[in-house]
Amino acid sequence: MGKRSRLRTQGVGKRRLVVLLVLLIGSGAVYGWYKHQQSPLLWEQVKKISGIGKDQFFNDRQIIRGTIYDRNYKELAISYERVSVYANIREIDDVNQVVTPLSAILETSESDLYDRVGEGRLRVWLARDISQEQEDQIRRLDLPGVYLHREYIRYYPQHESAAHLVGFAERDTGLSGIEQYLNRLEAKYRLKKDDTSGLLQMGDTRPGVDGRHLILTLDLKIQRILDGYLKKLSGSVPGVRIGALVMEADSGALVGYAQLPSYDSNKFHTYPEALFSDLFTEQIAVPEPFKIFFKDLSLIESQAQKITPSMPWSVAAEQRKLGVQLQLWDKLGADNPEALDFTGPQASESDGVVYQSAQDQQRDFETVPQMQTPLQVLTAITRAVNGGLQVTPQAGRRFVLRKNQQEFLLEDLLAENHKRVLSEQVAQQARDLFALLGVPGPLGTTVLQGESTSYRKQESGSLHHHYLGIAMIPVNKPELVLMLTATGPGYQAGGSRQISLTGEALDMIAPIVALQRVMKNLSDMMSPKEQEEFNFRIPIGEKESGQEPVPQNLQTEMVSLVGMSLRKCLRLLQSSNVEIEIRGTGRVVAQQPAAGSVLKPGDRVVLSLAQDQVDASYKKPLPAHPE
Repeated sequence: MGKRSRLRTQGVGKRRLVVLLVLLIGSGAVYGWYKHQQSPLLWEQVKKISGIGKDQFFNDRQIIRGTIYDRNYKELAISYERVSVYANIREIDDVNQVVTPLSAILETSESDLYDRVGEGRLRVWLARDISQEQEDQIRRLDLPGVYLHREYIRYYPQHESAAHLVGFAERDTGLSGIEQYLNRLEAKYRLKKDDTSGLLQMGDTRPGVDGRHLILTLDLKIQRILDGYLKKLSGSVPGVRIGALVMEADSGALVGYAQLPSYDSNKFHTYPEALFSDLFTEQIAVPEPFKIFFKDLSLIESQAQKITPSMPWSVAAEQRKLGVQLQLWDKLGADNPEALDFTGPQASESDGVVYQSAQDQQRDFETVPQMQTPLQVLTAITRAVNGGLQVTPQAGRRFVLRKNQQEFLLEDLLAENHKRVLSEQVAQQARDLFALLGVPGPLGTTVLQGESTSYRKQESGSLHHHYLGIAMIPVNKPELVLMLTATGPGYQAGGSRQISLTGEALDMIAPIVALQRVMKNLSDMMSPKEQEEFNFRIPIGEKESGQEPVPQNLQTEMVSLVGMSLRKCLRLLQSSNVEIEIRGTGRVVAQQPAAGSVLKPGDRVVLSLAQDQVDASYKKPLPAHPE
């Protein structure tokens, strides 16, 4: 037999395809007829068993988006249930039997319901976001063609506070801020069962909705301090965008993140897109004091092998190495924007350039980056002054699974920063340099600040004036970093010189430090790793600039702390100037030294804590079932 021609082969293939399509269409038609005939009976059984409508049945099975909390478990973003009522017109035989009772329940005029039903559409929404009482009444009526639809709506209790950090979500998808990061976390664990075996149980049980939730590093108490200061400041500088943030120097954890103007995440549809832009991630011209710091730091790094601990950096031979400088910017994070969990990838380039008037002094800053984001400058300064630790700003603290009022750790998001980008010797010189260039503040704080102007080519050659101030608290061994930044149109626009990290702004430092130290030492707020570490030193009596140290002969008597809460113990010991090591969670069950011992400043007190025990044999009687 000769070979079949290619043309004939293609013809046979087409006929087979047609036959296959006919079979598929026929199968679909049979399935559709079967579903049309059997489905109503099936759903009637479902409704009788469960008391819910078709759409409810499916919506109740969806995965609820997790709650976002601050580090004190204050809600920043929650998903609440919204129930609506709709009608399938084809299933309604007598409109009057539906409209009259629904009008009374929904507190809507009958004429309005008649108008909706008569719009000519097959499916009509009758009411949205009804109350629990209205839902129960409609269920009991079991009206033909009337269904309840259940969905979960994202709600932001803090409204405009920290909106640029938290962001917003729609249709169960994060579109901005940390909500986008939650998308990745939920996708990572969505396919896994809620099996708690092998997961680390958190210290205390916490009531709330079961599910996977995100705890942030943000502290709403500190956030309110920043919000209040910016609100007061914004009145004197209209038209200027301002922002303030607080970050832990050794971890990069953001504990405060405020900007004005802000927006209400619950109504993000009503705002122009430009308002969603994050001031901290927009490039600005680096002010001159910071460029001086970076330039001199590159000299220190270049001469690191030649500088002795006793030799000031300023007397070293100025032999700069280009390769060392470029590597330094990369190590400090001042070269390219790094990936952050609370914002999307930022553009590495900008159409803005540094603007200098004819009166400005022209200086050669060599390879020092001219345009950076405030977060880049913050990261670089912090890495240089905090001892060389490679910190990166981050907002996620931990991702947890809550089940039966217990929490289990899914992922510890706060990365440990053991890697050093600068040697200890260079880091110490960097602290000395920062202190030399800055101005002193309370609690050993040093502030470095400056102003600059940039020229935007794509905005018809418009000028933007910038302010940037960074405070190390304290500069010797930084615990916190406070940053204040502002951007306004024009040259010296909007009286921007009123914006400064001196004067009233320094009044924020003391309450912020107090809140941070209390938080650091409440074990029920800590991650499991933190609970195992030496984690507290009473700040009262520490030597500050211009103050005398506490006399060594000041002695107190150790009291009995067994049975007390941790908070009460800290309050009783706060005037003793002792170091405290906390082990476990709950109430104190043992202490060292024993009650009656003599305490001297600098002594270590070890507190062992444990949860209150419950007799497992005791069972609370169940209430009688009502007849």
